[in-house]
Amino acid sequence: MKRKIYCLLVSLFSMLNAPDAQEIWTLADCIEHAYAHNLQVKRQNKEIERQAIQLQTDKLSRLPDVTAGGTQKFDFGRSLNRENTYDDINSQNGSLSLSTEATLFNGMKMHHTIARQKLELSVQYENLDVIKNELSIQIAVNYFQILLNKEILSIAREQITLSRELEEVTKMLASHGKIPSSQIYDVQAQVANDELNATKAQNTLRLSIVELAQLLEIEDIGTFDIQNSREEIASFFMQDPQEVYTLAKQTMPQIKSAELAVESSEKSIKIAQSGYYPVLSFAAGVSSGYYRYSNFENVSFATQMENNLQKTIYLTMRIPIFNRYSTKNAVRTARKNHEESLLVAEQADRSLYKEIQKTYYDAFSAQEKFLSTEKAVYANTEAMRYALEKYNAGIFTAYEYNEVKMKLSNSLSEQVQAKYEFMLQRQILDFYAGTPIH
Repeated sequence: MKRKIYCLLVSLFSMLNAPDAQEIWTLADCIEHAYAHNLQVKRQNKEIERQAIQLQTDKLSRLPDVTAGGTQKFDFGRSLNRENTYDDINSQNGSLSLSTEATLFNGMKMHHTIARQKLELSVQYENLDVIKNELSIQIAVNYFQILLNKEILSIAREQITLSRELEEVTKMLASHGKIPSSQIYDVQAQVANDELNATKAQNTLRLSIVELAQLLEIEDIGTFDIQNSREEIASFFMQDPQEVYTLAKQTMPQIKSAELAVESSEKSIKIAQSGYYPVLSFAAGVSSGYYRYSNFENVSFATQMENNLQKTIYLTMRIPIFNRYSTKNAVRTARKNHEESLLVAEQADRSLYKEIQKTYYDAFSAQEKFLSTEKAVYANTEAMRYALEKYNAGIFTAYEYNEVKMKLSNSLSEQVQAKYEFMLQRQILDFYAGTPIH
């Protein structure tokens, strides 16, 4: 019983003092975390909030404004009295007013302004999706780079294992006099070289993990790692780039954003054209005042306010006749902006097609390279097997054996590079076709 309690205490102590376990992240985890913590995404969300406030402000501009005012005046010494003559008296007077004004017609300027602000808000939402899409692709590139670096490190470590096994064989052959003892040093030099390559691969992997962690705004990089992938290429099928482009044109936010910007520029033309129309406004007001003089019997405040009450209702029309061509030039500027927005939309469309086309052919090239490396790996594996047999028989030197081993290592590295390049480019291609990166 005491022994069980002792073992339990030892286990608990080990758990409490053990280093933090690494947190394993999938690609979907990385993307979801980035959406919530990326500063560019946060800034765009703030821009959406700002645009929403501006839209609300423009909507409320349809309402009439209401203004209240009041004045209080004191006169000392010689001043105008009630008989409209000047006398040495002290006086005071005050007034209160309440007014309202509303625009009845301004060439549909408010209507078009609100419509444009709605479009601008939609543009900001699409821009947010553009940022998220670019972030997803960037994360995917870094994620697959880590997977590749892990494979390269694994290959490098395997080379160390093979070289150490060769070192044992070499020592045994040299002890039996089948090969000169000098070859032991050649093999040991190769072991050291393989260990150096593994160290370089380890550093490259570490730096790629740091880059992804920084992209995700993760502070505790020491516990960050991604899920190892043993996924193989299940299919080399890829959609035709023209088909992908047709689908992407309907869903990609950069295309929607450009199209909405064109609509917004059309509203801007109508807003500028509203300057040609007259502006009709309605206003109403109510006001009253009181007076008080020294050395006189004054009427009460309430009575004066009631007797001096004034009510006003009026309409105002402002007809533009000549404003130094400011309206005309505003319309011309708006039309030029519209033409520019059309060019931006066309550029976005062409850029999307070029990106899809490049992604397709990058994937196609990686596919061809992968198929070629499969043959190279098989041939070099067989060559490696024969080289080991010849070395054990004392026919091959350590230098010749290492040459064969290096060729196998290079072909394996090229194979995994082609593998992950194809998997990445095909996933990006599927993303353009409407499949989220995962």
